[in-house]
Amino acid sequence: MDEIIKLLAVDLGASSGRVMLGLYDGKRIVMEEVHRFANQPVELHGHLYWDVLQLFHEIKQGIRKAAREHGTLTSVSVDTWGVDYGFLDRKGQLLYATHHYRDQRTAAYTPILEELLPPDEQFRLTGNQSASINTVYQLFADLQESPWLRETADRLLLMPDLFHYLLSGTAAGEQTIWSTSGLLAAGSVTPSAKVMNRLRLPLSLIPELVPAGTVTGQLLPALQEELGTGPLQVIAGASHDTASAVASIPYGPGAETAAFISCGTWSLAGMVTEQPVLTDQAREYGFTNEGCFGGGNRLLKNITGLWILQETQRGWVQAGEPVSHQEAVRLAAETRSEGYAAAVIDPDDVLFSTPGDMPGRIAAYCTRTAQQPPKSKGEVILTILQSLSSAYAQTIKELEQLTGQGIRTIHMVGGGIRNELLCQLTAEATGKEIIAGPAEASAIGNIAVQLAALGAVKASALRELVAQSCTLVRYYPSK
Repeated sequence: MDEIIKLLAVDLGASSGRVMLGLYDGKRIVMEEVHRFANQPVELHGHLYWDVLQLFHEIKQGIRKAAREHGTLTSVSVDTWGVDYGFLDRKGQLLYATHHYRDQRTAAYTPILEELLPPDEQFRLTGNQSASINTVYQLFADLQESPWLRETADRLLLMPDLFHYLLSGTAAGEQTIWSTSGLLAAGSVTPSAKVMNRLRLPLSLIPELVPAGTVTGQLLPALQEELGTGPLQVIAGASHDTASAVASIPYGPGAETAAFISCGTWSLAGMVTEQPVLTDQAREYGFTNEGCFGGGNRLLKNITGLWILQETQRGWVQAGEPVSHQEAVRLAAETRSEGYAAAVIDPDDVLFSTPGDMPGRIAAYCTRTAQQPPKSKGEVILTILQSLSSAYAQTIKELEQLTGQGIRTIHMVGGGIRNELLCQLTAEATGKEIIAGPAEASAIGNIAVQLAALGAVKASALRELVAQSCTLVRYYPSK
């Protein structure tokens, strides 16, 4: 390939966003961060919203900067968190600010919804775990609270769909992000008639659903002129950030015996299966089913990730005792080498779900469970990392039970793999080989799917391409 293909991945998380440039030379992808920005929710009159227009402004700044510094760009695609959305009216205008999934408007309507559609039935019908943050709960609450929406709203667009619409003017729904909504039939790319009818949700609100890796249009002419880009292709990639991350996993031979852990502030552990797993045991264990790029099912479980450590470090900064990432790993490793027997906490305990004094809460949990609380910073950090690896190990055991498949290797991806000690502890806790990489999983997966959509790379060759584009580090159970 004589010419380098330049693509943009807009990767939006719940606290920050970034525009990443992917350079493809025919052999490998090189990633470069172009623009990073905060994603701060806005509270107004007791409700919590996303600042969609500010986010779109930041996306434009990233596109403009990339075009100015790197010349002709080929395409752009947005991936985000799941469940949240915006309404368009019949003129294609955004009706009002998009609610944040932590907004409490669903609380009053959750009992009504669950009487009409109990959680166990939701799981059987959609494959999704019931939760008040889910799209189906939010939509039900919105229509109960604002019945005028039935007449005024024309389309509902999930977050990446909304940004693709703002970029291209095309209103389409991408299938992997919609698989998180609680509105689609399990294992299907169509709405569940039983869910829609039981809850009296208008089918007309759901846009045309397209597969991950669909070119939906070009950057609007006005934006081309404003940003200096030319006719940039807009691609609905694997628009759910976890779907993009899973698309990047460089599975080799024996992929059917491999699990994954996407590790960051939150962790998602799971396996790719041919069909959704809809058993009562899967629901009781807390697993959910979501779609993959190219088809198939992501059977996965949400686990608290490095949030507890990040919040601990934030507290130390406020106390004037900052501990960097590198120092945190060093302190924990030294504490471990001294033979400290770390306590084990449940990272998903409600005690750790909100901001606050995490070392104090860890001590309280240990006292409650008759364990010796950690005292030094190294002991606190090691306790957190050891507990995360134990939670991962339990989830891997549950996956083996649910699928009847022995797991041999675990692919760890995402920013959390930069914590080498966590990777090693996970290898020891699970008794499995860990293959760590890529760290920029969502962004490089986003770029890889774009390359497939453009016909530059065969979909079947994407994982090998990612493996050639990043450094993979292996960790083994034995020290």
